[in-house]
Amino acid sequence: MEGIINDDLDQQSQRPGPGGQRPFLTKGSKVDIIRAEFDGLAMWYVTNEGTKVIGNKVELDAYSGLSAADKANFFICYRQQNAGIPVVDMADAPDKLFFANLPPDPNRDFRVTELFPEVWATGVTQAVSKLPDSRKHVFVYIHGFDWEPGLKLDLVPQFVQSYLAHPENTVANVLYFGWPSYGWRKKADDRSIGYGEQFTRNGLFEYFEVLSKKLKEAGKTLNLVVHSFGHQLLNGMINPGEGHSIPTGIFENIFLMAPDVTHLAVQQGGVQLRNMRRKFKGPHFHYNYTPLKQLGKRVHIYYDPSDYLLYVSSKQFNLNENTATFDPRPDAEGLTSDFRNLGSYGDEIFKKDPSLKLEEGFNFYNVLDIIKQDAGPEADPLFYGFINNDDAAMAKAREGDYNGIKLLKTFWDRRFLMNHHAYLFSCRPVVAHVLQRLAGADAQPQVREEVAPIV
Repeated sequence: MEGIINDDLDQQSQRPGPGGQRPFLTKGSKVDIIRAEFDGLAMWYVTNEGTKVIGNKVELDAYSGLSAADKANFFICYRQQNAGIPVVDMADAPDKLFFANLPPDPNRDFRVTELFPEVWATGVTQAVSKLPDSRKHVFVYIHGFDWEPGLKLDLVPQFVQSYLAHPENTVANVLYFGWPSYGWRKKADDRSIGYGEQFTRNGLFEYFEVLSKKLKEAGKTLNLVVHSFGHQLLNGMINPGEGHSIPTGIFENIFLMAPDVTHLAVQQGGVQLRNMRRKFKGPHFHYNYTPLKQLGKRVHIYYDPSDYLLYVSSKQFNLNENTATFDPRPDAEGLTSDFRNLGSYGDEIFKKDPSLKLEEGFNFYNVLDIIKQDAGPEADPLFYGFINNDDAAMAKAREGDYNGIKLLKTFWDRRFLMNHHAYLFSCRPVVAHVLQRLAGADAQPQVREEVAPIV
């Protein structure tokens, strides 16, 4: 993989290889990264000449090594736009979708064009039909939270490199679904769920219904992957309110990665969760993931007990209290029994609490178990990305004491902690596991394709 040095290096940031010390690399130098090492404190990239460069001094070109066809993906814009320029500030949900080709032209303003279902579906299907028959799966990828307004286009090459460059790849193309996912939790949750509700009320699933049909006719499949805070948007999409329906069976597989949503979304009937931020004013929200079994044929839920960022998110959701304990009362005094993050616990709480009834038909996977099975101690961090996370505060949080969970820790130890949250595309064993699910491993019975009921 190619990389660009982002600063002048010195003896603290460059180490010699077997051939001895070479001149220090300077800002702008291009290097060929062949593997990575972790020395207990930092990640080091190893060049084809053996030189070791500290990880934060290299910007990897995730598109490197990919063919022109694999670099060509699509941006689906679920944002307002002004003369083709996506609006990154706060705005109402749009009543139509827009799109752009990826990667963007670095010499032009990034603009989007109105998306017409039939024309777009035909174009995507024609593009993927040129690939080998084994490349049959198309992904719709809904991203998670953003720290600040932006389009998060940097995630696209990371995802594409992780899957399309994998030796067992069967993915044909990635449709990157961009939406406004930033803001403080006080407003972001409400807006995200509302955006999801409006998506369905405005009939925007039609775009994917048409595409799914076209792909099936060509022997291809449409799949959905949702990451982190994108699950708030997803909850609104599949629970649009009385008088509105969702389609049936348009996705072959639905992958929920690090789902930043209450664990009770997967209990029978879901849960009516008090809107902590508004206390006694404004709407409360019904979280229910049961409709996912209607939307897709197979639903896969991945969780990681070592995902520090989701413990931070749980704390932020519950009024940012410094001390949070599992309180059976659904109030704003602490972290209640109603919100333990699905991406942290999966179905484990249901196994321990007989009073909770888990909705049948979901497939749960503990990421730490996947790693133990598929990666040994010599796993290359360039493709593995995981470091054992034995943070003491996180261990206490799993027992209900969130006092030691600190938001700023995610900034100071960002590289270390984010890998446990971004395993969707930072960990090759997880990528391999997803590809196996696409091939039909651990498949649950298919949902009958029939007229969707009103939900």
